[in-house]
Amino acid sequence: MKDYALQIQRIKKKLQEAKEFDELFRVFGAGNHRYEIHSPVTISDVDAFEKNYGVELPDCYKSFLLNIGNGGRSYLCSGAGPFFGIYPFGHHIDDLIQGKVENHLKKRCALHPNISEKEWDKKLEPLYADDIPDEDYEELNGNLYGGILPIGSQGCSFIHGLVLNGPYRGMIINLDRGELSPPKFSEDIHFLNWYERWLDEIISGKLITTSPTWFGYPRG
Repeated sequence: MKDYALQIQRIKKKLQEAKEFDELFRVFGAGNHRYEIHSPVTISDVDAFEKNYGVELPDCYKSFLLNIGNGGRSYLCSGAGPFFGIYPFGHHIDDLIQGKVENHLKKRCALHPNISEKEWDKKLEPLYADDIPDEDYEELNGNLYGGILPIGSQGCSFIHGLVLNGPYRGMIINLDRGELSPPKFSEDIHFLNWYERWLDEIISGKLITTSPTWFGYPRG
């Protein structure tokens, strides 16, 4: 397992700094999570999840769960994090995949940062076929969202997910389950960088606003 000890220590320090800087909870979602996060999970919890779903979680995410915390007081019991926070470990994993999650979570992620609207529409097209059998719909849906672990809500139908497999493993992807708009990858190379940048943007004052932000979406 890759050693993220130095970054973990920075994040712990910055999480406290962010809470002190945003004492009035002006960052979108902060009024819900209040920068609180519950106790970390155990390595046994992680091992059991990986065995049950046939996956290996990215080290960046595991380091967060094992050393920073898990869940909290926010929407759906989420802990401190972008938008409405980070889901408690192992919960809400069926936000994207309809059917047997264990069949699809271990798949290679079929999405990539440069996906065009045309390519995305082509991937969605089979899901709109008339009278599609349930088992066929589940397979198509699983192929579309396979290899992505939902980790938090952004409000309405938007969530952020963690790529588990493939060349973009460890990266965060923003997804719209309602209008099914094209996915948007964060530019951060892995989960911990994404999370730390969120804290940096709070401490700098960039995210101090009363309206939703586009944190984690492609710049420009």
